[in-house]
Amino acid sequence: MSRPLHEKEKLLTMLTEIYDQLEELELVLEGSFTEHRMNLNSEELNKISVPEQRLSMMEKELKDLNLVEEIAETNHCQVKRAMKLEMGF
Repeated sequence: MSRPLHEKEKLLTMLTEIYDQLEELELVLEGSFTEHRMNLNSEELNKISVPEQRLSMMEKELKDLNLVEEIAETNHCQVKRAMKLEMGF
């Protein structure tokens, strides 16, 4: 009768050790995945920031171009009015 009890204790000890190892593994994996997740987030942020800067520059250039076109159109309209006034006299 002592033999089965001894086997049960041995099995219980082994299962306890396995459980402890699994807990340690969980902590290591969690730390590793957290670090990996942070690296991936950083990489994605870098991938997004470059096109974002390009887009901002393009938007600024477009605004500047539109402003130049508006100024040119305004000047052109003023020249047309001046010519109309000259033709009228």
